[in-house]
Amino acid sequence: MFTRNLNLFVLFLGALSGHVAARSKEFDVLIFTQRWPKSICIVWEEESPSHSCALPTDSSEWTIHGLWPSQFHRIGPLFCDRSKPFDPTSLIPLESELREKWIDIEFGRESYGLWKHEWNKHGTCAAVLPPLSTEEKYFAKGLALLKQYDMKNILAAANILPGGSYAYSDLNNAVQQGLGAHPVVVCRVDRETGTSYLFEIRICLNKALELIDCDGVYEYPTNCDASVGVVYPSSVSQDYNVVRV
Repeated sequence: MFTRNLNLFVLFLGALSGHVAARSKEFDVLIFTQRWPKSICIVWEEESPSHSCALPTDSSEWTIHGLWPSQFHRIGPLFCDRSKPFDPTSLIPLESELREKWIDIEFGRESYGLWKHEWNKHGTCAAVLPPLSTEEKYFAKGLALLKQYDMKNILAAANILPGGSYAYSDLNNAVQQGLGAHPVVVCRVDRETGTSYLFEIRICLNKALELIDCDGVYEYPTNCDASVGVVYPSSVSQDYNVVRV
């Protein structure tokens, strides 16, 4: 009985480890996350009529959520260096581009709050790498990665276009074939309708900022339900509180 209980406890700890943030500041991989703004807006607005969302002026563009140092099978490290507080003046050279491509979709407000959050939580951990050692370098790299690995073009090359519903396997294969590396496709389900939306696509980089498989990261391979189609929406209802940035 003791052995059985011990084994169950070990299994419980193993399952729990994937859901807790890593305490060490070391990391194995950088996760670059792009978001499809229309899906985020739809799901966010359905949660409450009081919600508003912001969409980029170019409605065909994916936007950046973040560039996250991570340990395999764990979230984090997080908030690594409080001696490097967010300084908004550092982003003045990038601000116009960030306002279009790294926006706070869910709250439809000034994006400085999102940038501050991303830098303090993730950027201060990534800053141990010379190409990401300053606030400006960190955000500039995110913008460069969006241009290099733009999901709009990668999906379109596989004839996956906004307005359709696709099997998870088709979405995953399109990115894998386009990049030559395994991604993580993230979905969200509308609680009112049960519709599954294409929400985010995450790709992984090593510390040399080279593309690698995401096999060992948290939430791999996906949270999408392979038995249902995943909607890649082309529009947002006019009934929603939407602003254009």
